[in-house]
Amino acid sequence: MNNELNNHFKLTPNYFEKATMFELNNFYRLTEKDIQRAAEVYARAYSMITLYKKALEDVEDKSLILKNFFEIPIRFGIKYGFPYAPSEQLEGISIWIPYEKANMTMWRIIRSGGFKSSLELVKNGRAFLASMKEFSLLDKERHKNMTGKRYLHLMNLAVDPEYQKKGIGSKLLEAMFEKTDRCGYSTYVSADLDNVDFYKKHGFKVIKEINIKIKNYDLPNWEMVRNPNNIT
Repeated sequence: MNNELNNHFKLTPNYFEKATMFELNNFYRLTEKDIQRAAEVYARAYSMITLYKKALEDVEDKSLILKNFFEIPIRFGIKYGFPYAPSEQLEGISIWIPYEKANMTMWRIIRSGGFKSSLELVKNGRAFLASMKEFSLLDKERHKNMTGKRYLHLMNLAVDPEYQKKGIGSKLLEAMFEKTDRCGYSTYVSADLDNVDFYKKHGFKVIKEINIKIKNYDLPNWEMVRNPNNIT
């Protein structure tokens, strides 16, 4: 195992094992030098999603807020999980977090270097944060419904608009499914209106529907799980 992986997976002996279990050898693993470019990819991709459009309606600099917002999980994924892209071009990005570290506590955010990004988000995006306050329900539901299960949390998946409709999102999912099927892990994702059908197509099953209030809108989200080898 190379030094870069050692730096990321020195938390527990079990994490050295996971670094081997879930390493995607034919994909590009994001590092800290990729954070800003990755945040830009997420900002471009998520600016097209209904939930974020509603949350950003009264926000002046939408791109800046989205970049601040997504820099936090990107840093978290680099520290605690498996952030991959097809290549250094970052055409698309998937961030997977093992269940033991899936809760984004403030201490973990600080350790991953996301505290400064959090302060910038509070400074520049109060209206956005206020509109997203019920988003925390998703984490509570995940914790409640997935306790006692071994799984990877697909924290974020984004494909740069320039590269969409080319199968990149599917490629990122299927590569990790080969790993999770082999080691008996489920995969979990929270899907919204824009992507629930995409995840259904890839074997995820709905376990619960949750309505999230964004400003005056009630927007449905679906907790979804894909079991190992797609067994129902």
